[in-house]
Amino acid sequence: MKQNIPRVSVILPNYNHEFFLVQRLKSIFNQSFHAFEVILLDDCSTDESRNILSEYANHPKVSHCIFNNENSGSTFKQWEKGINLAKGEFVWIAESDDFCEDTFLEQLLKPHFTNSGLALSFCQSHKMAVDGEVTGNWITHTSEYGENIFRKSFEMGGNEFIEKYLIHKNVVPNVSAVLFKKKALQKITPLVFEPFMKYNADWFYYVQLLCNSKVAFVAETLNYFRYHENSVIGKAGGESGWLKIYEMELQGRMKMMCYLEKAKPSNLEKIRQEGDVGNFKLENLIIMRYLDEENYGRALKHSSRSPKFLKIILHFLMKRFYKRMILPKILSRNSGIKKKEK
Repeated sequence: MKQNIPRVSVILPNYNHEFFLVQRLKSIFNQSFHAFEVILLDDCSTDESRNILSEYANHPKVSHCIFNNENSGSTFKQWEKGINLAKGEFVWIAESDDFCEDTFLEQLLKPHFTNSGLALSFCQSHKMAVDGEVTGNWITHTSEYGENIFRKSFEMGGNEFIEKYLIHKNVVPNVSAVLFKKKALQKITPLVFEPFMKYNADWFYYVQLLCNSKVAFVAETLNYFRYHENSVIGKAGGESGWLKIYEMELQGRMKMMCYLEKAKPSNLEKIRQEGDVGNFKLENLIIMRYLDEENYGRALKHSSRSPKFLKIILHFLMKRFYKRMILPKILSRNSGIKKKEK
């Protein structure tokens, strides 16, 4: 490979993250692996981000520094712009409010050097508050899987990974922790994006990338994922906001299955079965939320997909009827009897 061709293209998509940019940029430029270019993308920030990024525009590692005149409305559009500009064999989308250890690229590249069939590798992440305090580790995100496989590094066939983990939930909680093979990304570009994918498009992309491919996980915690009120999901907020996210997730899950049905992985039937389990849990959660809000029409709309949900709704309504109509009469009657006895 020629000296002037970067091995890794680092894409930094930014929007209004002036307070985190310097720390993020330092963590990129201080990498122990040096053969990389940096693509700086700003999505029409309204804070001081432009001034900070402009200071780094002439850095020898920076190949592009682009400022949008209008906000694109989606970080995923910025991802695609960066992927199209990338010259490297590998792509790292380093979100502007996160940062990482200096050995991030060095460690994430190792599996690719020994296994050319990998579509991506990713590492474990710290949970970090807006002020930079480390509040935990994302190992808890996968604690439901009994003996947590994410405690140790591994390589796995992508179809098996989808069946066991990815069809249930997005077990790659932060794209900053991922190193992609560019050829794999090019197979799924232009990136599919629909309104209901606002919070989960990355999950869909991981399914696309790993179907009939391979994945590597590095158990070392090398990424710091900042979770705060201005994060994509954090902006949703409130009970009604979460209900909206659940609805979007359900639509996203259906789109994943449509893709997998066409891609025909060898374990499609098992993936389908596991997907049905996840869909049922999510639909049940959505229905119970609507029932709590007394939005019976929306609850019934979801129940049409399975007779089991009708039973859940009827049981809920009977309990509520008993609590509101029958129980008060019983208590009132008992209270009257006790008064007469006195």
